[in-house]
Amino acid sequence: MSSLNAGQSLGVGQELKSDNGAYTLTLQQDGNLVLNEGGKAVWAAMTNGSGAVRADVQEDGNFVVYKENNEPVWASQTSGNSGVRLTVQDDRNVVLYAGDRAIWATDTAIAQAEA
Repeated sequence: MSSLNAGQSLGVGQELKSDNGAYTLTLQQDGNLVLNEGGKAVWAAMTNGSGAVRADVQEDGNFVVYKENNEPVWASQTSGNSGVRLTVQDDRNVVLYAGDRAIWATDTAIAQAEA
């Protein structure tokens, strides 16, 4: 699965994987939300040690990492958008879309080689 829609969550130890299988977004056991390429972190929310237990794609358009007591520890700051979808793309970028419009990204995309 490469995407989460509004109302869906990523729990501790769960991951989203790009369609090409090269990149994974994982909520690690230590509470850090991390984008990995071949086991190496290329982006992190820096939430390790926070006690985070889930990452929610919310109906209000915000992508939020929460502790067990529902206290947020990180957010994309994108509330006010509807119909959102979080996608781990084949170009190594994680993007939150509202419809076809990107409203947040990890900005980790790599240039595609020209044919």
